[in-house]
Amino acid sequence: MKKLTLATTLALLSPFAAADTILGVYAGAGQWQGEYSGNAGDPSIDVKSLGMDEEDNNYYYIALEHPVPIIPNIKLQKMDITSKQTAVIDQTFTIDGTTFTAGTEVASDFDLSHMDIVLYYELLDNWVNLDVGLNIRKFDGHVTAVSEFTSESVDLDEAIPMIYAKAQFDLPLTGFSLGLEGSAINYEDNRLTDYSAKLQYMFDSVLDVGLEVGYREMSLEIDEDVTADVQLKGPYAALLFHF
Repeated sequence: MKKLTLATTLALLSPFAAADTILGVYAGAGQWQGEYSGNAGDPSIDVKSLGMDEEDNNYYYIALEHPVPIIPNIKLQKMDITSKQTAVIDQTFTIDGTTFTAGTEVASDFDLSHMDIVLYYELLDNWVNLDVGLNIRKFDGHVTAVSEFTSESVDLDEAIPMIYAKAQFDLPLTGFSLGLEGSAINYEDNRLTDYSAKLQYMFDSVLDVGLEVGYREMSLEIDEDVTADVQLKGPYAALLFHF
């Protein structure tokens, strides 16, 4: 009777012991301290003249991985990027045909928040990990400027497909890993790149918990209803989960 009980227990536990080969769930939440640079408007104005500086931006994600070769893995990531400021501008600029004159006080609101839907395949999965795929970035934000005499707002509501790649190098027996991750697209007079370099440490536990620190840079160059060439870069830190 004891042998039967032990065998039954092992049989019940075995699917959980191999769960990561069936379905791996990865999640994380962090904060990115990004510093703005670049220009916006036509004629353009330096974004720092609008009062834009460093901002703390929150993000979180979840990724599901499985062993079925044909079906891609999926990662969903939500990034909140907002910046509100007021400044007396030192040069005239225009947004979507509306002109803001030098010497006036302008309240500006940049919202570059977006959702990433990443469909990817694992080409390598050992101490060297390599993922490639497609990142569909859905912006849900706006660019707004308001002065005493005039105002203008342009919605940023567009889904942009981007090439996606991630490489991670595990340092054996240490819990540490180094990685690079990025997405990019270049079409007509528009360009969007987003990449990060990271250092990760996973604690040895039943529910894997880890920490990640890194440096991220996003560059957005658009020539549509609003003209902008803006960069946002800086360090970030995140808490990771794997179960």
